[in-house]
Order: sequence, then structure tokens, then C-alpha cells
Amino acid sequence: MKLHIAPLILGKIMLGSYAFTQPAKLKGAWVSSQQELIEIKNIGRDSTNVLANKLLKENYFHLFIFGDTLSFQHIYTSSATDFKVEYTDRYDLKIVSLSDSTLKVKPISKFSKSYFKNRPLIKLRRKEHLIDTTLVFEKLIYNATPAWFSPAVTVKLDNRRNLSLSITNPYPPSNGELPTGDYTTVLDDNTYQEFIQTLQNSNIRSMKFGTQEVNDSPEITLDIYFNGQRKYLKATDVPTVANNLLTFIRRLQRYPGLKTYEGLEMLKH
Repeated sequence: MKLHIAPLILGKIMLGSYAFTQPAKLKGAWVSSQQELIEIKNIGRDSTNVLANKLLKENYFHLFIFGDTLSFQHIYTSSATDFKVEYTDRYDLKIVSLSDSTLKVKPISKFSKSYFKNRPLIKLRRKEHLIDTTLVFEKLIYNATPAWFSPAVTVKLDNRRNLSLSITNPYPPSNGELPTGDYTTVLDDNTYQEFIQTLQNSNIRSMKFGTQEVNDSPEITLDIYFNGQRKYLKATDVPTVANNLLTFIRRLQRYPGLKTYEGLEMLKH
């Protein structure tokens, strides 16, 4: 027996005197002051949408829209019914208000109320609007332990644009990483400014990593110095809100200007 789901409403939804168009206006990542997260990528039976609560528990969901309600759904089968019956757990959030930069939702189903710890209202801001221009970068040290076919990596970057990379890579070059060695360069100004913008958009001051042990995932260490302060994070349970920053740091591991220390010494002579 298949689960029948009411059709998605793609027109305009009225919230009092306010109307917004679905689903484009909602797509993207929304973050609360307690690092709760709603990330909307696709509508329908596509489990790429993310919810995270203040305890940094994260789950992926299908998403359907019924009127003013975002229905995040976990759809599954069970051996008890020989995997022939679909069951649905609904994490429903009623949209209270929406603008280009803010989203307020109210958990209204049993599962969503429990997930968000009975919080009556979740106030979130679009992640792109969370820009901390007061953050003055000093230096960053990033470390990732090996996992699967990923090598052990240490990346260091300072505010003079000096980039260094140490990598222990026991795999052949086909894994896409540099061979084992120590590398260094100076970032071009455009790449460095892109890094600063990414950092200022990463909620560094309030960012937290999870405490759950995630098997087969690298242990990530972020050691960031800014405004005379230090932010130290270390875990295998890395939240989705850190993805943009970590993706940028991984880009630096393939920066085209990286040269081995031996290569730099040869260039001097």
C-alpha cells in the first residue's frame, strides 16, 4: 500500500496580509542563535533537507508543503510488515512569518515538538545574512585525521596570507590529494578575501561541534584566532553549518600555487 500525499502547493500562501511564493523563497539554510538549522534543498521525496536542534542532533528529511506548514517527513518501511507498508513520521513546522532574511516557525506535530525540545517558536535567519564584519582574522590551524581514502592533513593560514600544508597520503595520486609532503605558498588576494568572507559568514563566535562519535569520519580540529581570542573545536560530529568553511579549507589543500619546501629551495638557487 502506498502512502498518498496531498499535492504540493506551488502558488502563493497567505500569512495574514503577507504572501510569499513557494518554494524558491524558502530554499537555503536558516540558522537560529542556538545553532538550530533548517536547510531546504528540494521539495518532495528527496531526503536532502536537514533539521538540526540546539543539541546539534541533525537528520535528513523529505519535505512537503501543505498551506503554511513545512512538513519534514521521515518515510520508512518495517520488517514487521514485510517492508510492504510505508510509515511516516511528520516533523511539521507552521510558518509564522517569513522575509528575505528571517524565518519564524512553530513546531506543531508530536515529532517536531519533541525534536525542538518543546520550544514554542524557532526564530532563524538566512545564513547568507549572518555576516560578522567585526571579526578580524589572525590565524587558522586545521587538522583532519585519515578516514577511508582521505589522508591526514594539517592546514595553516595567517593574516599575511601565508598558507602551509602538511599531508600524509599513503594512497596513489588517483585519490585526488597531493602526495605526502610539506607545502607552502602565499595566497592571492582574491582567494584570501573570499576566505575572510566565508569565515565572517560562519558564526565562528557561537559555533559548536557535536559530541557524538561518528564512525569512519575524520576527526576535524579547527583552531581559529581572531580579535585576540581563540576558538578551538574538535570532533568527528561536525555540524552542517560548518560545511561552507570546511569546504573552503579543503579547496586550499588543492591551491594551485602550493609548492614543496624542497621545490622552493630549488627556486632560490
